[in-house]
Amino acid sequence: MNIHLLKKTFYKTLFPPKFGNGKIQSLYNFVSQNDSDAENWSIDGQLQEFIGIIKSFDENDIQYFFERINLWNSYYLVIISDKFLDSHVKTNVKYDLGRIYAKIFLLYEDSDPYFLIDNLEIAVTMYDSKIDTATLIDLTSKIELLHHKKLITRQQRNYNIQFINNLTDELQN
Repeated sequence: MNIHLLKKTFYKTLFPPKFGNGKIQSLYNFVSQNDSDAENWSIDGQLQEFIGIIKSFDENDIQYFFERINLWNSYYLVIISDKFLDSHVKTNVKYDLGRIYAKIFLLYEDSDPYFLIDNLEIAVTMYDSKIDTATLIDLTSKIELLHHKKLITRQQRNYNIQFINNLTDELQN
């Protein structure tokens, strides 16, 4: 285990980050308080509360989220990304969460990218996301890097590169 990563995680646990944006702070507080049972969030419980928090986000909140993404625990980013794939979230949130999912994937630096890469296509397709050319190029580069570092299989690489190529072709038509 990386000692630097361990120190960072320990520090964030003792001294959680303070965000200058109330909506982002609410999201962080909620996820950190409910991370132990994230697999069991229900629509009449935590999932509904999660939806209530992110439903009010606007473009500025999303931009602030990404400007401060390094303050987030990577496990919390995986929880958030996982909840984007819930049909209740899609029904209630009118924002392109597939595009946000793709950007979280790009910024996710942990050594376990399997969850995020395996659901990239699902998120983008589910929200009928309109991903710009620059982001598609970045996604291709990230997938190539993960494959080069042997963090994903050749099959995962090929499948996702083909998916990104299809998105690129759709943009050009």
